Amino acid sequence: MISRFQNIRNSTIGAVRDWRQTLALLRNKFFTGIVVAIPIIVTVWVLNLAYGFITGISEPLLHKLGIDFAGLSFLVTLIMLIALGFMATNVLGQRILDWFERLLLRIPLVATIYTGVKQVIDSIKSFNNVSNFKRVAYIEYPSEGCKLIGFVTGQFYDERLSIEMTSVVIPTAPNPMTGLVVVVPSHKVIDSSLTIEEATKMIVSAGLVAPKRKSEPVLAS
Repeated sequence: MISRFQNIRNSTIGAVRDWRQTLALLRNKFFTGIVVAIPIIVTVWVLNLAYGFITGISEPLLHKLGIDFAGLSFLVTLIMLIALGFMATNVLGQRILDWFERLLLRIPLVATIYTGVKQVIDSIKSFNNVSNFKRVAYIEYPSEGCKLIGFVTGQFYDERLSIEMTSVVIPTAPNPMTGLVVVVPSHKVIDSSLTIEEATKMIVSAGLVAPKRKSEPVLAS
């Protein structure tokens, strides 16, 4: 009787353990699915948002003209943007755009919005320009042994301090478009072996995407 009870008890414990393992497996797969799905969902959402925005620019005008073809407003807007790009790259078009910009800057509220948006766009363009970053470096902060990852953007000599200083951009994760610019003595900047691309991936992924470890050479015995 006791042996039979122990067998039932062991079977019950085994079943509970298997059920917990199954739940843990399903939970891990669920979170893995979320991690995989989020980039896809965000990409589709951004593309859909961009399509709706681009289509909405010329769609009202085409609708007033009685022209209503699927995808035509999207194509017309793309042609308009390409034409604007050509205009911005020639002398006459640049003068027209400069005149229009000066006109916008004379309107108080519009000037504030326009200037802010343009500064954001210029910052993004500057960040995407890899040539602005010299190399990846570490800054020791907030305590000894802890290091912040950043991009070296330049060096200069401070005559009052009589020391060479290095300017380093410390981006925030996971949005590298914001961050801090710190200036530290050049001898306190620790150069990193990471490339700019590897460091950017680490920052955007909040450290989830780490550079691949290089295999250490095997010493001959």
